[in-house]
Amino acid sequence: MMYKRENIPTPPLWLALLPLIITGLLLGLSVFLFEAEPHFALLLGAATAGICAYAYGYKWETVKKGFKDSISRTIPSLIILLIIGMLIAIWIASGIVPALMYFGFNFFIAKWFLPLILVFCCIMALITGSSWSTIGTIGVAAMGVGDGLGIPSAMTAGAIVSGSFFGDKLSPMSDSTNLTPSVMGVNLYDHIRHMLYTTLPALVISILFFTVAGFFVASNGNASDTSVYTERIAEHFNLSLWLFLPPVLVIALILSKVPAIPSLIAGVLSGGGAYILLQGGNAATLLESIHTGFVLDTENKEMAELFSRGGMESMYNVIALAMISLAFGGIMDRTGMLHSIVLSLVRFTGTVGNLTLTVLSTSVFVNIFAANQYLAVIIPGQMYEECYRDKRLKLKNLTRTLEGGGTLTAPLIPWNSSAVFVYSALGISAASYAPYAVLCWITTIIVAIYGYTNITMHKLDQEEEQEKDEQ
Repeated sequence: MMYKRENIPTPPLWLALLPLIITGLLLGLSVFLFEAEPHFALLLGAATAGICAYAYGYKWETVKKGFKDSISRTIPSLIILLIIGMLIAIWIASGIVPALMYFGFNFFIAKWFLPLILVFCCIMALITGSSWSTIGTIGVAAMGVGDGLGIPSAMTAGAIVSGSFFGDKLSPMSDSTNLTPSVMGVNLYDHIRHMLYTTLPALVISILFFTVAGFFVASNGNASDTSVYTERIAEHFNLSLWLFLPPVLVIALILSKVPAIPSLIAGVLSGGGAYILLQGGNAATLLESIHTGFVLDTENKEMAELFSRGGMESMYNVIALAMISLAFGGIMDRTGMLHSIVLSLVRFTGTVGNLTLTVLSTSVFVNIFAANQYLAVIIPGQMYEECYRDKRLKLKNLTRTLEGGGTLTAPLIPWNSSAVFVYSALGISAASYAPYAVLCWITTIIVAIYGYTNITMHKLDQEEEQEKDEQ
């Protein structure tokens, strides 16, 4: 959010842009040239922002409060990340993910796998309200099934990401879907209904794309003999229909409106019980897997890579990136540097189309430089709220644009916390799967087209205009 700042003039534009320019250069060098992690580049960017603010006259306490408050608001999300890490390890060790893969090989046909897994992830994310939980559980199993069917891993990951983020965006239980309208004072269900105008066409386009892609891949004879995979899974895990109870339990708890953290913990505990009772594991190995991840003891390299993952340690990288990026955005916001950038961008918002494109661009910009989808929604929302009011546009137009430019582009940026999570869970980089995450980028394009063509850009009614005039 935009804070009330100290009695100091808004920093000049050149000073506000300096941390972003330095961060952009460092990210380019570290990620693309040296193929290193983005953490240090973002940390130096946050340090540069703090130094610039301090030099301009802001007190250290203000700078510290900027990154402290920004991080503190996302503590529950960071805890959820740790639990998902545990869940991935335990659900593999207990045989839940292998069982989903085993029965999936018997259910899926190569030609129809991509569109089916897209729809399946849509439904799961819609039910659970979490794209990350869907990717970390169903997505992990789907990657194995896709490999067994000879589907390119990048395509499978693109379908998983597209479906998971679509379901997340339309779920009333999603934290980010609740966050966006709440920041703008928009009714949650008005926000969701308004997003349907852009996300449903994007879903149809995505299904068509993956259907055609599936037939193309299968027609080239890339499908492998899945019996090899099913035999290997059966050799290493005791398979039973009882293994479906933990996923059903988690879904039932979430449908009963039990919060995400206790629901996921129930998944960890029930998965741990399945590991001991059905796989013959022991408590010591269980606890080790929870922390460091499950490691499959096999000489088969392919199986080892597929099933050795998860654990709290696998999420440390994502959590560190989230904390650094939140610190960066918090400092920029608290010290008025973001406000300075806003003032320079207002001149580009003369028409509804230009305003829509500017909001989308700003959200993507924040996603790139702050590497966090929550900031990519909160910051531009506060920046352009008044512009939408001045144009007599309902704020649900703004919240829809924020989702299209902020939330849905997050997994497409390699160093963004969402993309880093996908890599941690699926083992596929954003640079590989981004072209196939069709729904994520086509939605942004549709939102921009609607802005310029004035399609579903709902105006304030007479009563709402009167309320605005009285404010």
